[in-house]
Amino acid sequence: MNLTDLKRVLDERSRETAEQAVHRSRLHGVRAKVRARRRRRIAAWATAGVAVAAAVTFVLPGLRPDLTPTPAVSPSSTPTIEGFPEYANGARVVAARSAPLSARQVEVTVVPTTLDLVIFTRCDGVDENIAVERTVRVGSRVVADGTCHDGSLHPADWAGLGVTVGQPATVVLTITGAYQSGDAGEMGVPVPERGEVGLAIGARMPFDDYPLPPRPGVLTPLNQASWPAGCSETVCQNVIVIRSDPDDPTRPVRTELDWPTVTSIDMVSQTPGLLRVQVAGVQVAVGEWWDYQLTGAQMYGDADGQWKRDFDLDLRRGDRVRIEVVPAQVTGAWQVVLTPAVSTGG
Repeated sequence: MNLTDLKRVLDERSRETAEQAVHRSRLHGVRAKVRARRRRRIAAWATAGVAVAAAVTFVLPGLRPDLTPTPAVSPSSTPTIEGFPEYANGARVVAARSAPLSARQVEVTVVPTTLDLVIFTRCDGVDENIAVERTVRVGSRVVADGTCHDGSLHPADWAGLGVTVGQPATVVLTITGAYQSGDAGEMGVPVPERGEVGLAIGARMPFDDYPLPPRPGVLTPLNQASWPAGCSETVCQNVIVIRSDPDDPTRPVRTELDWPTVTSIDMVSQTPGLLRVQVAGVQVAVGEWWDYQLTGAQMYGDADGQWKRDFDLDLRRGDRVRIEVVPAQVTGAWQVVLTPAVSTGG
């Protein structure tokens, strides 16, 4: 997955809280209008002219040999259930259904043994120039809307959605419309008759039990693909960069700075594992990876007061703040980038 794909991930989570923003999804064929819609709902990468008081950077040489992971035994081939991989994003699919896109709806009922659940969606066989829109509901509660694509959702409060262990719960994906974007702009079109829509429920697994893919002989380096679109080591120099210790990627990394207010936090890891980002002692973001594809995870910042609402964390520009990234299970290099908001003065 590249950074363009990552932007599509965020669309899936536009109605989710901080703990839900750690999962990634995939979508192909981004058009200008789709990107514009997403920019209204997520924090975009900014080229803010704000001087950052401090940053932590490290070079990234080879890893120590004793950090080679010992993943659970992976199956020789990846089995699928109704078109979904049986294992994905740290979960195992326990229920799934698919239907023709023309049916406009697909639903799955499951009797959960845990409330640590993931919703998977997929849409296949649709012309890349057409964006199909859908809504996902748990019972009567909407948990996501936006374009229909392959992806995952992890509602943080299943109990708040009325779901109880041992009792049937129903998740419904409804196709709500379609539009086509082109040089003339955006135009509504009929929902395609061809294509297939799928919905699945997965139960999360302990990290040590999850069948990780085989480790590649050479890990993908944290190069330009690890940066937000339009940024690099020499462009967007205002960003706050926190990187793994080159000798021990499992070691927490800390820095202190004068808080600039940030629009987003972007995380990437070479290997499976977790990154927990703490600001002023409060966990504000969690990134997790279950493969070696160097995918990214993004979390919104505090520029619009969201952290105060979600975490009771009220930071003021210029406050002296400690940032700490606490890794777990990682065995390769990782990077966290905080993008400051544009200063309005005063």
